[in-house]
Amino acid sequence: MNSEITNEKNKPRNPILAFFFSLFFYGFGQVYNGQIKKGIIFLLIELTLPFIFGFTRLGVFFIGFISILIIGFAFRIYVIYDATKTAKKLKIYKLKSYNTWYYHLAIIIGISTILWLYDSNTANSIMGVRSYIIPTTSNEPNIKLGDRLIADSKAYDQRKPNYGDLVVFQKKDSLKSSMYRIVALPNDKIEIQNNFLIINGKKCRTSFVKETKNGGLDVNEYEEQLPNGHKHKIYTFKKPFEENKRKIPEITIPENCYYLVGDNRDNAMDSRYVGVVNKDEIKGKIVFSYWGKTNDRINIDFTDK
Repeated sequence: MNSEITNEKNKPRNPILAFFFSLFFYGFGQVYNGQIKKGIIFLLIELTLPFIFGFTRLGVFFIGFISILIIGFAFRIYVIYDATKTAKKLKIYKLKSYNTWYYHLAIIIGISTILWLYDSNTANSIMGVRSYIIPTTSNEPNIKLGDRLIADSKAYDQRKPNYGDLVVFQKKDSLKSSMYRIVALPNDKIEIQNNFLIINGKKCRTSFVKETKNGGLDVNEYEEQLPNGHKHKIYTFKKPFEENKRKIPEITIPENCYYLVGDNRDNAMDSRYVGVVNKDEIKGKIVFSYWGKTNDRINIDFTDK
């Protein structure tokens, strides 16, 4: 009878279960193997990493961002490997009090709740960066359709937005985010004539670059210089869709607000349509690209473009 009781309380660990437990629930593979302290430590490390990266501000640099991905991926692989390897060694395993289906279910629910509360948006907020995929051509030629960009959500904690900044914003009455370039600051007077900017009574310097195609349409490419000296390329259609948006009468930008326009001037739903953007509506400044449809879209620094 004692032998039967011993057999009931001893059950080898299944490496496949340990693998999948670790794959989907950080540290749960270790708990399954009876290493509850190690499992908790691994879970805490996973939850702490975003705070470390947020404090060091690594994510706002391409190399730092890639390092974060590599470290996170390597740690996940190690956790899975550790759980699987340990399970293979446990041919004889004395079941712990928490090695029951209802304890396991409670742990899964607990970890799932933590991860739900601590979702990617929360982690991104802590790290101070957020990733965006570009779905339009409204900022070509500088930002291409399909580019994957990183925005620094803490860029304006210590300084104010400036001319030329590419920023992500979300209007208070909208559910979606947009991204355009700041061309006018609070108290500036701005006017648009034939798609060219006049800021505080002075026309921004523009120089013709070339004729080209954009989405099958003929466009002219120019280099534009803003009042602070920031230079960037813009497109204007030879045959625009809406002629009236090429000419905007002079307005004064309210305090704490900014005027944003797309670099693809005839194909952007910018401040000419949605109005000025309040500083509180700005979610971050675009700093670099980490992926795109072609290899040349990797690691483009947008802080000076």
